[in-house]
Amino acid sequence: MLTVPGPAVTLSDGVVLLRGEQPTDIDDMVSGCADPLTAQWVPLPAPYGPDDARAWLALRETDEQWWSWPMWAITTPPAPRWSGSIGLHPDGAGAAEVGYLVAPWARGDRLAERSLRLVCAFAFGTLGLQVVTWRAYVGNEASRRVAQQVGFDIPDHAFARWGAHRGERRDCWLGTLTPEALARRGRLPDAADPTDRALTAREVQVLDLMTRGRTNQEIADDLGISTNTVKNHVRSVLEKLSARSRAEAVVVGLRRGLTTLPD
Repeated sequence: MLTVPGPAVTLSDGVVLLRGEQPTDIDDMVSGCADPLTAQWVPLPAPYGPDDARAWLALRETDEQWWSWPMWAITTPPAPRWSGSIGLHPDGAGAAEVGYLVAPWARGDRLAERSLRLVCAFAFGTLGLQVVTWRAYVGNEASRRVAQQVGFDIPDHAFARWGAHRGERRDCWLGTLTPEALARRGRLPDAADPTDRALTAREVQVLDLMTRGRTNQEIADDLGISTNTVKNHVRSVLEKLSARSRAEAVVVGLRRGLTTLPD
């Protein structure tokens, strides 16, 4: 029986932030999945409408459902907008297939590569998988290039009629990624600071309240600590995030996925 560690996990490299998909994403999901290029390469319902998006979200309504088939919305803080999806489909025997799509308004910024790298690291580190598999219909050069940049081994050979797409069989490229291959690729620049500069749990709480516009006194009241202690935490947050002001610290925290905008 699946052990559920908790709610959906948020991932970030300081540029892209992956979070669980939400009902508020439906309009953007419909726009992104109705894109002709997406429809050409991704086996989605056509035409794609709000009911299709709601049915997709229903597959992960509970924490247990999410962990059995993890799926994330691709976003670029501080904007919370859904700009694509990426997910893992574990097979229960040490492997998972990865799939991803990027909305037309977010293409060209290497978001797919960053997202794929984060999700594969999660697959190996958190899920303890031995291999991540990838496939794409022959001709989807953009997806193949992204997978190769992350470290997937993709032979030139096409597997005849491997995949189904709207009632027809199509030739596919297949690839695999191991933890060792991912490690050899390293990471992209502009990622988050090393963990030795990570915020403490209390500092994350303070940053979260700063994001919500709380004053030092209000933060002190919320956390049950003195205003002097709050000032010390704020000073430490600014130093660790290399921020010159509270506002800049909030922006940096949003980009790194340390905090989120209030609803």
